[in-house]
Amino acid sequence: MAAMTRLRRQAILRQASGYIELGELLVEADAPLPPSARRLFDRALSMLAELPEPTRSLAHARLLEGEALRALGRWEEALAPLRAVTEQEPERIEAWLGVGWCLKRLGRLDDAISELQRGIAAAPQQPILHYNLACYLSLEGSVQAAIEHLTQAIAIDGRFRALTEAEPDFDPIRGDPRFVAVTSVTV
Repeated sequence: MAAMTRLRRQAILRQASGYIELGELLVEADAPLPPSARRLFDRALSMLAELPEPTRSLAHARLLEGEALRALGRWEEALAPLRAVTEQEPERIEAWLGVGWCLKRLGRLDDAISELQRGIAAAPQQPILHYNLACYLSLEGSVQAAIEHLTQAIAIDGRFRALTEAEPDFDPIRGDPRFVAVTSVTV
């Protein structure tokens, strides 16, 4: 097989990304994956499989693969490509979030916490990493650590305060006075 041109590789990456974005638009939280979304994610994976090495192992391609697998609920399979991205490009917060997401859904909350801590070490000013870590720590029952990371997320970006109201991961600590203090807006 002749070498695939650079333009063709870029087109495959763009198309796969587009299929994933379209599929995510069809997904509703806590609802079964619609067949149309499943087809889009499967198509993205098929396209990515066409890529030759070394393109297929680049962080961008691996992130797309991990995101498609994650969206399909194939969480264990998604870990390898997402972790490859965290090693290649530790500043890619999407990969850290994807790893945490998958580990949480696999019932490996301690591992999800450890991975997000590593992500924060790599990108300490990313509020979403602090926020997600606060969610996982809340579920684990580590109230003080959850409050600290939630405080950090809100300090970096105040918009994260509003997200706490509807986030069920904070239900275990919602009544704690420290949580109330961090999430209340004072005028």
